[in-house]
Amino acid sequence: MAKIKKITAREILDSRGVPTIEGRLILDDEKEVTAIASSGESKGKYERVELRDQDQERYNGLGVKKAISYINNLIGPKLIGVSPEKQADIDYWLMLADGSENSSQLGVNVLMTVSQLVFKAAAVQKNLPLYKYFNFLYNDFFKKNLPIEKIPAPIFCLINGGKHGTKNLEFQEFQIIPSTSFSFSSSLQLGVEIYHSLKEVLDYRNAGTTVSEEGGFAPNLLTNIDGLEIIRETLLQEKKQLGVDIFLGLDLAASHYYKNGKYTIKDRPSPLSINEYIEYLINLNKEYSLLLLEDPIEEEDFESWKKINDKLGNNTYLVGDDFVAGNKKRLLRAINEKAASVIVIKFNSVSTISEMLEFINLCKEANLKIIFSQRMGETNDSIIADFAMAIQADFVKFGAPVRGERVAKYNRLLEIEEEINRN
Repeated sequence: MAKIKKITAREILDSRGVPTIEGRLILDDEKEVTAIASSGESKGKYERVELRDQDQERYNGLGVKKAISYINNLIGPKLIGVSPEKQADIDYWLMLADGSENSSQLGVNVLMTVSQLVFKAAAVQKNLPLYKYFNFLYNDFFKKNLPIEKIPAPIFCLINGGKHGTKNLEFQEFQIIPSTSFSFSSSLQLGVEIYHSLKEVLDYRNAGTTVSEEGGFAPNLLTNIDGLEIIRETLLQEKKQLGVDIFLGLDLAASHYYKNGKYTIKDRPSPLSINEYIEYLINLNKEYSLLLLEDPIEEEDFESWKKINDKLGNNTYLVGDDFVAGNKKRLLRAINEKAASVIVIKFNSVSTISEMLEFINLCKEANLKIIFSQRMGETNDSIIADFAMAIQADFVKFGAPVRGERVAKYNRLLEIEEEINRN
């Protein structure tokens, strides 16, 4: 079995034009793999810490030369001669070398880049597609027998507000989710057709068709309700039945508009108390039959998370992203207190592949649904599509069905679907 011959890293740019790490691992049989660190924009306070140079003379302090030096000079040399199949041992060593609770010493971007490289090298050695090898690792780590049977349902972001898009809207993402009765390829076709139809409607309404960094539109609308209404208008135009063919979802990212103990949104003339705000969300759900509500409550208010999950949880998935942020302690608390029904998993909210596997297993053991999600700062690497497939995630969230870094993931799932259908 081949061993690690060399690990190196260099600074490249992600989809936002922000520096990130590209790692390269060469085995002693000359096979090689690459891995790139993705990065978030609106990060929860419990997320792991990236290592940035803080040198204002370069890339506004966002350079990663120090992180690259850690890989090239400290970590890479120590892994020479080690088998890439020792994923758990290498990941444990990486976490031990960092020594902090939030990966702040070496940086989550450093740790996950190296962990990804090791994973990909082992998959190459075993001559397995990434999704089959990740599935093997999950089953091996936890003595499971999780079969690969279905393609996760895509969540398409059509409109971006909040920190990710137009400042007119407080809600971060306005989403559509095709019915799971459709195949993945049919769902993708629907998502693309509705996306382009929405562009025509926005243009007709003179609302603007500016596109955000995640590919969703950032139109000039007056309220969040306007965002939902214009999507509903598009669905009617496309002769798609809401609640049958297509479902709606919202990533509220409520911490963004939670100030001084109240929720401030343009849909109401004055800030809302928590009880008023929950009532608003209940009425919103009645009107639009929302399938998903992501981060509907600010991340510290566990009591209100429990309250809204109790009121809406039978019909709507309450999704924890920044609420949990890859933090094991917060996940366990959310499970124990029944505060959410779906958990978002994404790169750099955990530090290593092994930690990601453990986090996934905790979700599955608690019968929580899983969304595998992209980051704002993405790359053309499609690995998250493989991971979502491998662990049979319920949903994937790659952004809008446009832009190369988003489309790469959708195209990868198309490829996997074709492979499964052939077999």
